[in-house]
Amino acid sequence: MSPIDGEPQASLIVGTELRELPRVSAWVHDWAERQHLPERVAQNLDLCSVEVLTNIMTYACGEGAQRIFLHLGWQGEDVALDVEDEGGEFDPRQVPDPPRATSVHDARIGGWGIPIVRHFSDGLRYRHEDGRNCLTLLFRASPPH
Repeated sequence: MSPIDGEPQASLIVGTELRELPRVSAWVHDWAERQHLPERVAQNLDLCSVEVLTNIMTYACGEGAQRIFLHLGWQGEDVALDVEDEGGEFDPRQVPDPPRATSVHDARIGGWGIPIVRHFSDGLRYRHEDGRNCLTLLFRASPPH
């Protein structure tokens, strides 16, 4: 695999403030454009990165998270987004989907981030290693030639 433009991998370290989200989104779109990803893949990658980071920034910050480490790259035919944080151990694969509302009055606000990530990514992997949560999101795409 050889990239057409730019590096086939990219890394970014961000703080745990929500104001970092636009910078992450720009970084994701820049890398996706250089890799000539289909727009659908780029949008799903951006949506899922924002959802994951928002959860970390909102819930893990009080548990010691100071930085979030991001890495984008190819794993075969898939784009992989690795997200590592220093917060308390949390495996999003173990979180059940919220119950479906039967009416507007029963509809729940919030709690949909993880189901969104499950729906718009093509795979999730998780491990807790060296005091860090290590989440990998996979997105099907064809690598550049």
